[in-house]
Amino acid sequence: MKRLIPLLFYWLFSLPVLLFSQTNEWSTQYVTFDDAINGTENRTSSVAVLDSNDFVALVTRNSVAGGNLINYLVGYANTDSANGRLNAPPATGLDSWEFVLDKIDFADAFQIAGGPDNLVYLANNDASHNILVFELTDTEVVSAQYRMETGTETIWAIEVDDMGYVYVCDLTGDDTKTDEVKIYPPVTDSGSAWGTSHDSAPMATIDLPPGEYRGITAAGDGSAVFVSQSSERKILKFVGTPSTGFSEDTSFDMTLDPADLAPNDAGAFAPTVLGLAYHNDPGVVFAAVDTLQHGGETGGYQYARIYVIDAETGVNVDTMDVAQWNFDHAGDYSTGSSAGLWSGFASTYDVDVSPTERNTVYSQSWYGWAVEKWVFDGDLSLIVSVERISETIPTSFWLEQNYPNPFNPSTTIEFALQKSAFVQLEVYNLLGQRMTTLVNERFEPGTYSATFDAIGFNSGVYFYKLQAGDFTSVRKMVL
Repeated sequence: MKRLIPLLFYWLFSLPVLLFSQTNEWSTQYVTFDDAINGTENRTSSVAVLDSNDFVALVTRNSVAGGNLINYLVGYANTDSANGRLNAPPATGLDSWEFVLDKIDFADAFQIAGGPDNLVYLANNDASHNILVFELTDTEVVSAQYRMETGTETIWAIEVDDMGYVYVCDLTGDDTKTDEVKIYPPVTDSGSAWGTSHDSAPMATIDLPPGEYRGITAAGDGSAVFVSQSSERKILKFVGTPSTGFSEDTSFDMTLDPADLAPNDAGAFAPTVLGLAYHNDPGVVFAAVDTLQHGGETGGYQYARIYVIDAETGVNVDTMDVAQWNFDHAGDYSTGSSAGLWSGFASTYDVDVSPTERNTVYSQSWYGWAVEKWVFDGDLSLIVSVERISETIPTSFWLEQNYPNPFNPSTTIEFALQKSAFVQLEVYNLLGQRMTTLVNERFEPGTYSATFDAIGFNSGVYFYKLQAGDFTSVRKMVL
């Protein structure tokens, strides 16, 4: 054994490793075909998920008509890559809300959200900037009796929590107003005007700093609200309740790295945070990170990501690289899938999660004209076990011995970064098989603590390996 361990250290440093069956990676389960009976048939900006494989897509049919984008909704049920579409766009794609004699056409809509009772909420920019409500039935998307006028401001982002509270966000924030986020009671609330005069005042508001906002999400119980400040490339967090109001949680820190750039012919351009979704278990925010301006094959299609954000700290704990996934399968960035596994034309503006699925994320492709379903192979709760314990910049990179050691079933691993780096922290068995990945993301300088929960692992000797830029270190631990 004394000779085996040094050989294993050398092997872990120098050779490719064997993959264990659980890779802790994201992959697509399916992508709706863009040129067949299951396609959305045009640019797709948002998806609202209501159940496993049941969702509604928001689509833009034409660029401009009378100054407004023309939108429609497409419903899906029991979906896979080739099946599930309920109505056939654009001829019968739903492009207006209508109840009895009340009708409102879609105008400049970019985001939808799913809520309880199979209801879908659309942030519309008609003259009164209505929130329009629809129902996904077994056969189609239909108008519900509910809508709410929000005022004179352009609205973009919308969310509905598990209790039915509705959050809508102005596209722009400035110092002349204090209600950029408006929160309305559930449509079933007897005191609201969703089904009557449609003009209730919001029950709570959130004052946002000046900037541009293109995403909002909330914890299922309404205890936290996250807003993407796209102009500043960051996410803001607010805590409270819809009944008592919200205040900013300044300890939450999620801002894109200045080096997080996308290539184009002229050099690089800066993508930003767009649509958001909250996953209650284990408490993470999924963030669509992309740019609304694309440079084609050699530009924007090379960049589209979904970041997984620890909802408590703001640490980016995992990444779904949509553009790289397309390239790895197609060999380029702009070829759609004939197998229903990638979209091509990476352009990820929105994300959503299913209320009944734990390890899945749904996204869309604006230029790929598709909805994508991503599945995580591993335990999602393990990827949020990283905490920044010091922001002081260390004098060097280092990897500490885990504690306790020996351990059963969990242990803590601390590491330090002298400068910003992409970090991989992986666990291997004595055969050199990678058992799990604890960290796979870029971090800022500082000291971090990661938790390894070994439930389901056999007792014995394991190795953990830290790769941070050019720094590599391996240590042994005993379960």
